[in-house]
Amino acid sequence: MSKYRVPIEKPKPDIQNFIDVALGKVEPDKPPIVEYLIDNALMRPIIEELLGRKWVDTPDLEEYMGGQMDFSKENISVINAFLDNQIAFWYHMGYDFIRFEASLPLPAISNAIPDTAKGNESKSRAWQSETEGIITDWEEFEKYPWPEISEKDFYIHNYICKQLPDGFGLMTCHAGGVYEHVSRLMSYEKLCINLIDDPELVIAIADKIGDLIFEYNKYLLEFDKLSAIFQGEDFGFNTGTLISPQDIKKIFLPWHKKFSKQIHDSGKPYFLHSCGELSMIMDDLIGDVKIDGKHSFQDNIIPITEAKKIWGDRICLLGGADVDKLSTYPPEKLRKYIRKIIDKCTPGGRFAIGAGNSITSYIPLDNYLTMLDEALR
Repeated sequence: MSKYRVPIEKPKPDIQNFIDVALGKVEPDKPPIVEYLIDNALMRPIIEELLGRKWVDTPDLEEYMGGQMDFSKENISVINAFLDNQIAFWYHMGYDFIRFEASLPLPAISNAIPDTAKGNESKSRAWQSETEGIITDWEEFEKYPWPEISEKDFYIHNYICKQLPDGFGLMTCHAGGVYEHVSRLMSYEKLCINLIDDPELVIAIADKIGDLIFEYNKYLLEFDKLSAIFQGEDFGFNTGTLISPQDIKKIFLPWHKKFSKQIHDSGKPYFLHSCGELSMIMDDLIGDVKIDGKHSFQDNIIPITEAKKIWGDRICLLGGADVDKLSTYPPEKLRKYIRKIIDKCTPGGRFAIGAGNSITSYIPLDNYLTMLDEALR
């Protein structure tokens, strides 16, 4: 038996309460919990040792981003078992939803090395090339194998929705946003160069990706168990945005405004995960794009307790427990840190507690469980 409040044997998820708190309709006694991503290195021991389930690896296609799997007939039973584990994990760990994302096949140039995290030794860690792009001129743009969207791209979502327990929701998105995929396809270096030398090419790629995600969202919105679109789009780093705020506002935010309206027109919230120092575009994200919630906070940029004072009456602040502290604090010190965030951010609603970025492979398992234990107290 776990010494923590999780896993919960008989959970009572309430996704509608989560949404009501996020939109400021309800002020809770304690905040709901949220995560954007949870690494398999922490998920696996919980599934095996605390939930008593058999771990299942998936046949991922690593050249793609965000859960592209091999859906050949012989792999379907493996994929189903993997998804059953995912649902069980999020359900029994006290969440009101499962968050899962997948990307269309958008091949790019990636680098990979063996993963060193305990439990992930059979996997690799991949990252995009910063200098080599697969689309760097108009000829490559025209020759690129742009995908066509069909119902087969939504097997995962369909399966999850059919298995969801009562009161439990699905949050999802297209894995990777417009900016992220443009920088993947061009490379960060070539993107920056072409913003000066050939901005029309950047805009053409952005518009192609934007159109694909808009069409992808149409399919997602057909699922009646969909609770929110929780889109990822990393615009920044520690001290600023990755490209100029002006270029973000001109090329990329108009697409997020379209996505936001599309989602709102279907009666769903639009949450955004975006890393980095984004103060130069936050008013645009809130006032023009009209995001309902912002995820990804780190204390060296702005602690979520300060973000709550600035933006907490306009949008939901999601997460906020600094990943460095989650990784390095001893459990009792971490517990006090989590309690301070909860006490300062819960009043007024529009807040859910979780990691400031994601549950990474290097966060100690006891620290993750301590955060959840304190949140559920």
